[in-house]
Amino acid sequence: MVGKRDESGAPLLPSEGELTPTMVAAAVVARLRKLGHRSPLLEQRLAKLEAFDRPAEGTGAAKLARTPYFCSGCPHNSSTKIPEGSRAMAGIGCHGMALSVPNRNTQTISHMGAEGVSWIGQAPFTSEQHVFQNLGDGTYTHSGLLALRAAAAAGVNITYKILYNDAVAMTGGQPAEGGFTVSQIAHQVWAEGTRKLAIVSDDPDKYPANYFPSGATIHHRRELDAVQRTLREIEGLTVLIYDQTCAAEKRRRRKRGLFPDPAKRVFINERVCEGCGDCSVASNCVSVQPLETELGRKRRIDQSNCNKDFSCIEGFCPSFVMVQDPKLRKADRTAADPKALFADLPTPPPAALSAPYNILITGIGGTGVITIGALLGMAAHVEGLACSTLDFTGLSQKNGAVMSHVRLAPASDMLTTVRIAPGNANLILGCDLVVATSVPALSRAERGVTRAVVNADLLPTASFVIDPDIDFEASSMRDALNGAVRPDDLDILDATGLATALMGDSIATNAFMLGFAFQRGAIPLSLEAILKAIELNGAAIEMNKTAFSWGRLAAHDLQRVVSAARFKSAGSAPAKKTLDEAIAFRAKFLTDYQDAAYAKRYLDDVARVRAAETAAAPGSQDLTEAFAKGLFKLMAYKDEYEVARLYSDGEFSKALREQFEGNSGLKVLLAPPLLAQRDPVTGRLQKREFGPWIFKAFGLLAGLKGLRGTAFDIFGYTAERKMERALPVEYSAMILRHLGGNKPLDLPRLVALAKAADLVRGYGHIKEGNVARYRTECARLERAIGQPLAQAAE
Repeated sequence: MVGKRDESGAPLLPSEGELTPTMVAAAVVARLRKLGHRSPLLEQRLAKLEAFDRPAEGTGAAKLARTPYFCSGCPHNSSTKIPEGSRAMAGIGCHGMALSVPNRNTQTISHMGAEGVSWIGQAPFTSEQHVFQNLGDGTYTHSGLLALRAAAAAGVNITYKILYNDAVAMTGGQPAEGGFTVSQIAHQVWAEGTRKLAIVSDDPDKYPANYFPSGATIHHRRELDAVQRTLREIEGLTVLIYDQTCAAEKRRRRKRGLFPDPAKRVFINERVCEGCGDCSVASNCVSVQPLETELGRKRRIDQSNCNKDFSCIEGFCPSFVMVQDPKLRKADRTAADPKALFADLPTPPPAALSAPYNILITGIGGTGVITIGALLGMAAHVEGLACSTLDFTGLSQKNGAVMSHVRLAPASDMLTTVRIAPGNANLILGCDLVVATSVPALSRAERGVTRAVVNADLLPTASFVIDPDIDFEASSMRDALNGAVRPDDLDILDATGLATALMGDSIATNAFMLGFAFQRGAIPLSLEAILKAIELNGAAIEMNKTAFSWGRLAAHDLQRVVSAARFKSAGSAPAKKTLDEAIAFRAKFLTDYQDAAYAKRYLDDVARVRAAETAAAPGSQDLTEAFAKGLFKLMAYKDEYEVARLYSDGEFSKALREQFEGNSGLKVLLAPPLLAQRDPVTGRLQKREFGPWIFKAFGLLAGLKGLRGTAFDIFGYTAERKMERALPVEYSAMILRHLGGNKPLDLPRLVALAKAADLVRGYGHIKEGNVARYRTECARLERAIGQPLAQAAE
């Protein structure tokens, strides 16, 4: 007799984890083989199922994954930071995601009520003197106070960091039981014997007098590092209460008019941006997104996703502008009346449904993916069809992957399972490219059967926040789709860019995608049923109907939609220039930067490298291209004159008008070396806001660019400017000295050496650190030039 195990005692089916159809089929076929029954049809079907479970093999599938991460503007982005040399322990809920952030040095997690208790047992047996323990206000109210009380009784050196975010955020924003105020928690922990209590907030001036215990200190969140350094030196129990409302809850309350909505937005002047990523380091925010340009990867703010936390402005960079009373620009309705455009839109022929029809919807949590599945379910109900939906969410609401399995059928008895089996998807509605090309999604596709409508917009994953130079592998993801679905059955379009341009909010993307798929004949439901489902949903009815119609029009005549939106994809790579075009573009830029003589100096050095490369390796252009880009980057350093020019030459105003309507007021955040104050703790320059008058100053300063590098250049005497003037000279000499002589050209290492200039980016102390990295890397590469591979590796 066999059941759980076979004759040898091995498990027939796993008792833990997911039990897939393929596992069951493999077990059944194995038993039949054991009994001497071999069916070619069953063997073929099993092989097919196993092939579906390995969709990535041979398709060039990307390794990028959509992992859960803190929301845009989430207080955890700042509150979970710890000083260098310290260690933190995670708490329950969103705090647990700090475990996956490399620079947070956060380890171990416990059940509710035991936060920090493991340290009570560890402390006597380790040389480590202190730890931080993260704790949410909801967990504190539930049972966390007991752990804090135990730590106080044990006398261990620990700092509890209680995040008061005013909501049980992980599970949807419910109020914490008891509804304690910040003051009540502060008085309670003080009464437990806290040696030192600090309150940290994004708005420390909001508290009334005598709100906290007399021994408590109040700080702005930018002082967090210094406060923690102080607390970790105090013996016994210390507490830091970080007071900042949950970002998702702020967004919900603002929509209902229950929370203040600051009448301002952050905008990045992309030409001033150096792509250093310090704004992401400061904010840890997924709304700071990459912008690919001819001059490299810069940054932009996703205005639809931004929750107005404003911590990104703490990045040390003069590219940040605060736009006052902003109004996001939408499509010009005078040039594109939606009703007129939709008037002649043909309705696709109705699809006869005689068997189950499977739709897999993939996307990012919090963007309405589940809503699209619910709309299809309601539309099926309206039409008298059977429908089942199965949502895979997990931590998806925190920027993670989400999938919705939607199955439609003429009768309910035809829907024996709710999950779409491998290879059984009729349509993959990929609202996010990363999730659509994941193994679980591609395993549902069968070439020749499955159609796919996929959003090409590559919303950055959590990996980008951590690694600003990450390769998003967009081409690999497209290859994976082409391997799983026939080209005739595949539509890839930048739905996010189009929907945002047309509707003013990226939340319209999924309805836009649904409309596109419907018009392609991939949704076997009537137009009337879908529109009725949108009405019954009751949320943003007109917006969803309009977005749905725009999607239909895009499927019918994409060019009309692109024209109506006056659309330019912000996230796509710029058009590839030839080498000559790239060099000419940079020479023209340097002429505007300084003068024609400065540009000629650039062209002469590039020509010398090009001649040497052509002589040594005819047909090769890699070194010339790398050198041309590297030398330009170092020569076009952004001093005061250049920053002023990039704000006053008209291009910034044009970019601003493309994003916002009206005459919004502007404030620029700067830290001029000759004017800015220094932080008393770090010694670094501090940024402050400069009003609209600064643009007149920019115009005057830009006109003085001829003083750059002369005796009259008052800015040129600083150590930073001297370093910047020296770098291009050093760089050219370094490359050119390896081009002479009779030795063969070590082209691969020379190209790597030339590309090292890309490390030089940022401003002030950020640039100083990157220059040190650059010089270390150059020294390493120079030692390796001409050496055998094994020796160079040593």
